[in-house]
Amino acid sequence: MKAQTVLEALTIRLKEQTKRFNPALESAPVAILWTDERREWEPVLPRIKEALPELFALGAYEPDQRSGPGVWLRMVADGQAGSVDPERTAILYLPGVGNGQLRTDLRGLKGDPQLAPLAELQYRGCFWRQENGKDWTLRAFLESRRGGLGLQVSASQEAAQALKAAMGKLLMQNLPALDAMAIDERTLNDLINPAPDETVLRWLTAPEATRAEHGTSWESFAANAKKRFGVDLAKGPMEVAQRILASKSGEAAHPLWEKYVAHWHSYPDAYEVFRGIAPPDLLQGAERYPRENDADERRLADELLKAASLEPVAAAQAVLAAESRHAARREALWARQGHAPLATALADLALIAKAFLEPVAGGKPAEAARRYAENGWRVDAAARGAMAMAQQAELEKPIHAVLVALYRRWLEKQAEGFQWMVKKDGYPTWNLPAVADGTVVLFVDGLRFDLARELEATLHKDNGLTVGLEPGFTSIPSVTSSGKVWVSPARKLADGGNGGDFAPRLQLGKTEGAYTAAKLRKAMEPEGVAVVDTENPSLAYGRGWAEFPGDIDSDGHAKGRKLARAIPAHLDDLAKAIRRLLNAGWKQVWVVTDHGWLLLPDGLPKAELPARLTETKWGRCAVLKDAAADADWLVLPWSFDPAVRVALAPGISAFSSGREYDHGGLSLQESVVPFLRVQRHGPVAGQPRLVAVSWNIRRTICTVRANDAAGLTVSIERLGSTIGDGEAIDNDGKGRVVLEEVDDLIGEQIAVVLRSDGQKVAEERLNFGEAWEGSANAA
Repeated sequence: MKAQTVLEALTIRLKEQTKRFNPALESAPVAILWTDERREWEPVLPRIKEALPELFALGAYEPDQRSGPGVWLRMVADGQAGSVDPERTAILYLPGVGNGQLRTDLRGLKGDPQLAPLAELQYRGCFWRQENGKDWTLRAFLESRRGGLGLQVSASQEAAQALKAAMGKLLMQNLPALDAMAIDERTLNDLINPAPDETVLRWLTAPEATRAEHGTSWESFAANAKKRFGVDLAKGPMEVAQRILASKSGEAAHPLWEKYVAHWHSYPDAYEVFRGIAPPDLLQGAERYPRENDADERRLADELLKAASLEPVAAAQAVLAAESRHAARREALWARQGHAPLATALADLALIAKAFLEPVAGGKPAEAARRYAENGWRVDAAARGAMAMAQQAELEKPIHAVLVALYRRWLEKQAEGFQWMVKKDGYPTWNLPAVADGTVVLFVDGLRFDLARELEATLHKDNGLTVGLEPGFTSIPSVTSSGKVWVSPARKLADGGNGGDFAPRLQLGKTEGAYTAAKLRKAMEPEGVAVVDTENPSLAYGRGWAEFPGDIDSDGHAKGRKLARAIPAHLDDLAKAIRRLLNAGWKQVWVVTDHGWLLLPDGLPKAELPARLTETKWGRCAVLKDAAADADWLVLPWSFDPAVRVALAPGISAFSSGREYDHGGLSLQESVVPFLRVQRHGPVAGQPRLVAVSWNIRRTICTVRANDAAGLTVSIERLGSTIGDGEAIDNDGKGRVVLEEVDDLIGEQIAVVLRSDGQKVAEERLNFGEAWEGSANAA
């Protein structure tokens, strides 16, 4: 259950306390002890009791009010009094008692008639208190992120006083609305004496509760509301809601509508009240009425289903016509509230319809890839967005009908055109550039180009980063065993191998081995490429290879069209991984992938390929054994062995059937892979770095200065071997290396190195005896 009010959150926290025990080692608590030495919660206890029938208080013996002395409360805890539901645990509120006071030596409580009977409950029950052992005060509960609500609460004395007076009303406030504001003296005073427009809007959905809050002052408030806003509360919420919806600028009730539009988050149930009102005039102002918005959504669903049943060109034109009629609704209040999901999805569907009507451009495969990287990816992103909305709002039928009618055919046209280009001009070859020191290559399985564009936009928001994205081409075929090696720094170490599973041979020292993820990492080690953990990256040095643990491709195969809603979480995690690598000192992160994918709500079509013609068959490709079959398929050589002939399924079909998430044949979505380069500006705070290198007159002592390097060791290396005796960097950032017999070293290239626990974390290359002064702000 998700709390909507402060009171609901409070009751949830108290109930959760009853479950915090290990059933394998402990018995369930017989009671929750809620101590409140300052009695801060006592004034609002009656309201909390209304929400918690298992809540009892220490005090005078009034069983009907669930109040009584210590001995009676102990009987309540033991189920001998109070009639607590057996499925619940008694919560005992103890005003004026601190938890430290109760948790004293039992002998010290013998003379206290109230606490003595309760003392032993600390062993059979548990306390509801802060992690630091202190009582929950009002401010602590509202402010704390550990067990509390994590709200922003002013620390002023005035706010503390106002909090006590306003707590009764604060309990009933909408929690999401409070989360977006600072709770200060002004906010709390507005609760104690709320603005009348806010009160009227709250009254629309909770008339009895709002009236009860005002008590005897309600009649006076209602009279003022009638005078100020021209609404008669005595006529009931529906009559007042009608006046609000029908109000125009300059009329008395219009400020209520303006208040609602500006702060609708604070009145989450008002939509249902307004929904019950029919517009008096469908020709003027009907867009303000939720009932008409709902009718428009139903009309749009019918329009889309009808459009999907037409031949493709007419279907696309019908979708664009619907867009012209409904686009304005996306700017209306009800759409901002999420009550016009189909009008929202229509923007994506219209983009697909427009793209479908455009002719397929010609040219060479590289030109097609460039066009796709610039604009074509937007169609895939739109289809994915529409699928996500369909799941969120349970609108699969109309949205999927349009996707099948138009997006599927757009994919087919694009794939057939691309395959024709490849058959005529050949498949382009793309190489990962040479990886420079300070760069880590981050591999992500299944990062389609549209996802990379969204990641690029997210990273561009960080002013400390430079982001560049360009298209590349994956291997033939695009299976991970080939594609991952293709985009790795170890690609030059691979050739040939097992054409059946497309696992290239990797050079492993003096031996060879067929691809596995572990062998790929091992093959990179002699090349000076370090394997980096994305979750806990070591301090950067040299060149690196990292693998993103969030496998988009596996998630797609497992979830099908539900992947559309999971993508934002993957991209959020990926952006965090990139920032972690940059924060560890890597100057650049290069993001690469092995392939893309296709996603269709009704699954990809199946292409039949007789088993007698194939050595092996995958969903997206097959190895042919009969040269005569070449004429019937697009056949390309395996990227790691031209002698292996790979047949690719035509169009967007696959040699497997009916899967919503699949790879199909040769398509732009599958083959054009993103190459994303992210570079940081300036050094990372706390990253060790050399600032200066100097030599004494005799060139036997090298002195260095470094930042953020206290305790690290400094050394000089020549041809990979350490020379001289290095010392640790002191707290002032200074260190030195003492050398002997240096005459033969003059002018030789060396490296001044900083190490942490033997791991190289910083290095500067220069000639022996050469002074060097770097910038402390250099990256």
